Amino acid sequence: MAARTPSPRAVLTAAAAAQAAVSFVTFGLPAIGPQLRQTFGLSLPELGAVLTANLLGSGLALILAGTLVDRFGSRAATLGGTAIATGGLVAAALASSKWPLFVSLLVSGAGSAVVPVAGAGALLRVFPAAQRGRALGVRQMAVPLGGTIAAVLLPLLEAAGGVRLALLFGAGILCVTGIAFAVVSGAEAPLRARSPRAFRSILGTPGMLRLLLVACFYIVVLQALLSYAVPAARAAGLSAFAASVAYFAVNVTAIVARVVWGGAADRRGGTRRVRTLVETGAVSAVGAVLFAVALHAGAVAVIAAAVVFGFGALGWNAVVYVTAGERAPPGLAGRSFALAATVVFILGALCTPPLGALAARAGWDTFWVTTAVLAAIGAAIAARLPRTLPG
Repeated sequence: MAARTPSPRAVLTAAAAAQAAVSFVTFGLPAIGPQLRQTFGLSLPELGAVLTANLLGSGLALILAGTLVDRFGSRAATLGGTAIATGGLVAAALASSKWPLFVSLLVSGAGSAVVPVAGAGALLRVFPAAQRGRALGVRQMAVPLGGTIAAVLLPLLEAAGGVRLALLFGAGILCVTGIAFAVVSGAEAPLRARSPRAFRSILGTPGMLRLLLVACFYIVVLQALLSYAVPAARAAGLSAFAASVAYFAVNVTAIVARVVWGGAADRRGGTRRVRTLVETGAVSAVGAVLFAVALHAGAVAVIAAAVVFGFGALGWNAVVYVTAGERAPPGLAGRSFALAATVVFILGALCTPPLGALAARAGWDTFWVTTAVLAAIGAAIAARLPRTLPG
């Protein structure tokens, strides 16, 4: 009896929920950072390590996750990864000291790395080319959404039952949403045969190296905005409240931008991927210049410019990922997505300190003009990507 084809809408809903659950933990823990520090006796550097342990584990495991998804299918890989992620977070909740806490969060992050890779693979499989960009945009929208929900809910859970209750709640939603996605996504035929030189094959695909280079430029601009918009606004004389409103506006814009740009990339049967990547870079470059000018014009101007800047700088992720998956050789979409995500993750982590050094040495005007130049260079590189029909 033939397996029933899963509903694309159901797969998208389940993939977005599972991604939101991962982000709930990964990006939500800073909301209870002071409580974690008090409970486990952490110094400030140790707190920083604990708060990034989950993200670090995920980043280190992305390539392996992509390999497992390609070889064994989304369902089996997701169930295994969810078990590891859930177990790690339960162990973190039961940890009695800082080192078991760090290791447990690291393990949990490694397990949860399967979720974004399997989600992207499932969406590429069930949606036609003309709908994939928007679908990936909705899935990517779950990243800031999960963190936003956690920022509200985790402090309430901690107040009710301490950090252990907050961590156990996170484990629960990881488990429920991961299993739900595994069930809904369907059991596609996995590629059980080994694929020697898989990553060489991916990198040899026409335009793949150029696409990764575009992602490198764009992630630096994204990190500049997310990490330094608030310090720049405060240095310009804005109140803490006004700077917070600007940052909130950027995050809301990120949710909208990923869906809008994904939909734009789907037009004409999914053949506007390259043009959309160019457009996001162009909007980002203009937004960076506007933001630099707005810092001298007051809170309203800063918030408005931050929205324009964020609409370009935070809207390209889904388009890069869907393009990477479509350009990959057959059976290697999971690894192709994982490779792109790993490049984004590693460079995003490495570029933040040098960006801060640039701001300190050259000043905020030069800083934002530099990000505009980087966005423009990324757009120019994107314009030279070969335009291939989505697979």
